[in-house]
Amino acid sequence: MSMFVRPAAEGADPFGTARLRRGVLDAWATSPARFREDANAEEDLVLGGYRDRLVVELAQNAADAAARSGVPGRLRLTLRDGVLVAANTGAPLDATGVESLSTLRASAKRDAGDGSVGRFGVGFAAVLAVTDEPAVVGRHGG
Repeated sequence: MSMFVRPAAEGADPFGTARLRRGVLDAWATSPARFREDANAEEDLVLGGYRDRLVVELAQNAADAAARSGVPGRLRLTLRDGVLVAANTGAPLDATGVESLSTLRASAKRDAGDGSVGRFGVGFAAVLAVTDEPAVVGRHGG
C-alpha cells in the first residue's frame, strides 16, 4: 500500500455506498423487470467487447479527472502479479463519482458541460469485463 493511501476507518462509508446498495436492492425487489433489465444491460456490455477498451476507458477517466482538477493529465498503468493498477493525477473520486461507477449509462459527466471525454456511463464496464472484484482506492481513503 502506498504511503499516500489512508484507508477509511473501520465501518466508515465515506461515499454512501450502503445507501446506494440499499436503493438498488429495493428497486430490484419491487420490480423484477428492472432487475432483468439491469442484468441484461451489464451482460450486453461485457459481451459487447468493452474488455478490449479497458485502457482507453481508464485514459478517458483520467483525462476527465485531470480536467476537473485543472492539472495536466497523467495516467500510470502498472501490471504486477496479474493485478492492473491505474493511477491518475486528477480530481479525487467523490460520492457523485462513486454513484456513477455503480450505475450503467448514468454518467454524472453527461450534463457537466465541461467537455468531458467520457460521458456515456459505460466506461467502468470495461473494468467489470475483466474482473469481478474491482478496487477503487484514493489518497484520502476509500
